[in-house]
Amino acid sequence: MILVTGGAGFIGSSVVRRLLKDGHSVRVVDDLSKGYVNLESDAPVEFVRADLGNKAETEQVFNGVELCFHLAAKIGGIKYFHDYPATILDENNLMLSSIFSAAVNHGTKIVYISSSMVFERTNIFPSPEEAVLESPPPVTHYGFSKLVGEYYCRAFNEEHGVRYTICRPFNAYGPGEHPEDEPGIAHVIPDLARKVLRGDYPLEIMGSGQQQRCFTYVDDIADGIVTAGLHPKGENEDFNIGEDTPTTVEQLARKIWELCGRTEPFELAHAPAFQHDIQRRIPDVTKTERVVGWRPRISLDEGLQRTIDWLRTSVPAA
Repeated sequence: MILVTGGAGFIGSSVVRRLLKDGHSVRVVDDLSKGYVNLESDAPVEFVRADLGNKAETEQVFNGVELCFHLAAKIGGIKYFHDYPATILDENNLMLSSIFSAAVNHGTKIVYISSSMVFERTNIFPSPEEAVLESPPPVTHYGFSKLVGEYYCRAFNEEHGVRYTICRPFNAYGPGEHPEDEPGIAHVIPDLARKVLRGDYPLEIMGSGQQQRCFTYVDDIADGIVTAGLHPKGENEDFNIGEDTPTTVEQLARKIWELCGRTEPFELAHAPAFQHDIQRRIPDVTKTERVVGWRPRISLDEGLQRTIDWLRTSVPAA
């Protein structure tokens, strides 16, 4: 049995679909705190609603589980990081404690879904996996909580023999990720796409627009996570999972503008940047390709068009 925590969420549901496609038996645990479910209602999974910060509940969902993909986390856009630092740090760490304690008791391997935010203070570009240990620690509480999870993997392996694989997604986007009413609570692509689709003019972005990101389609992210998590050479290793072609936020906004069919001259308005708006995140995926044979396949233009088509008919998040 494979357990996917946060399996009703944006990336988690895509991981579940990828596992089901390969014929695996899947148990999903989620507290549904996002207010919407990306997992299909008829998906052939065992679903458990539970609080993974509670060790007793976590122990129960680990019964019979050989492998756990741990995606459940408090996560959002840059404003979310600023507004809820204590919630992020506290709840993510409570889940880590419960998950790894259960892994010890049940002999379960953990595929830990970290984040590109662990690289937020690096000056090594593109950033290989070892840059995590060569760079200053993250300043955001979210990035730090994700780095703590990587230390959990290594510590529980050293002391208790818990097997692990660390995957660091870079800027996942795609259908299933809802925009929010307040800019910065959700991630940049659903936020900008909704603004463009509803007719905002000029289009407001945060900061200069020169921030560089490597946007990676969610199905590619899920494929990378599952590939690394199941590959025998992925055990006790860490992998960057992402597109390695940088795109500025201004370039992204222009692409979304054009793909939405807006005919006005492209024009931006600039809102003040948040304090921790990291200017550059670019992965080196050489190791991932060499060790487990994975690279992303969906181009940014194709992925954005699929996302925009989905957003046109989706119900906005509550």
